[in-house]
Amino acid sequence: MNWLLKQNRFETRLILLFSLIIFPVFLQAASGICGKYAAMTVKDASLFITVTNGFYLLSLIFLILQAIVWQQALIYYPLSYAYPFVSLVNFVILISSAILFNEQITMNNILGLILISLGILMLSRSLEEEA
Repeated sequence: MNWLLKQNRFETRLILLFSLIIFPVFLQAASGICGKYAAMTVKDASLFITVTNGFYLLSLIFLILQAIVWQQALIYYPLSYAYPFVSLVNFVILISSAILFNEQITMNNILGLILISLGILMLSRSLEEEA
C-alpha cells in the first residue's frame, strides 16, 4: 500500500511537471487568438488605439504568463526536450482558427502539421536514445 501511494505521488508529480510544458502552448495560442480579435476590432491602426485595445492587452497578458510558466518548465526539463512541444501551438491555432474565425483547413495545413509531428517524434526519439 505504501508503494502504491509513492507511485501515485510520482505519477502526479510527472503530470504536474509535464503540464508546465503544455500549459504555455495554450497560453501562446490564446495570445495569438486575442491578437486576431484585436486586429478584427481595430479599424484605425494607430499606436494608441492598438495599445489600448482590450484584446491586444489580453494577448500581452497571455504572453507574459506564458513566459513565466515556460521558465518554470525549463527548471525541470532540458530545453532540447521541452522546446519541440512549442510546435503544438500550430495544432491549437489551426483548430481554433477554423472554429472561431471560420478559416479553412487546407491540405497544405494538414501536410504541414504531419511534417511537424514527424519532426517532434524524431526529435523525442533521438533524445530518448541519448538518455
